[in-house]
Amino acid sequence: MWSEAAARLKAAFTRVVASAVAAALAYWLARALLGQPRPIFAAITAIICLAPGILNHFRQSVNLLIGVTIGIVMGELVFLIPQEIGELRIAIAVFVAMFLGSALSPLPVVPIQAGVSALLVILMGPQTAGVPRFLDVIIGIVVGLTIAVVFFRSRLKISD
Repeated sequence: MWSEAAARLKAAFTRVVASAVAAALAYWLARALLGQPRPIFAAITAIICLAPGILNHFRQSVNLLIGVTIGIVMGELVFLIPQEIGELRIAIAVFVAMFLGSALSPLPVVPIQAGVSALLVILMGPQTAGVPRFLDVIIGIVVGLTIAVVFFRSRLKISD
């Protein structure tokens, strides 16, 4: 049991270091370049791109971007539904976003990110979650892929 845990920790170490460095760098860059006071989505995106267990960082990044884009669009569109039925807006946006994400990719990151992004746009409002979230995500992806090239150059795959 302990040897299995030790083996998992050893295998994860480099990816965890890369994720931590990328999260801090993405957060800093989004604040410096975009003036975001708390660009948490840049940091979160970098972690999702590099987390242990991700075999293809490029594919993970593309699928993450697809999911976030679907979610932001759905979150923005649901504002056309009257606010008095807020919980229904949440259910509709999350359902449609995750349904579309599932149709576009068999990988779980797409529908998960689509649903989470739609929910965040609705709960945070478009002024803090729509376009600013998307720009944070772009910075997180760029940083994540850059760190992936630096840390995992020999294992980096663009296809598959």
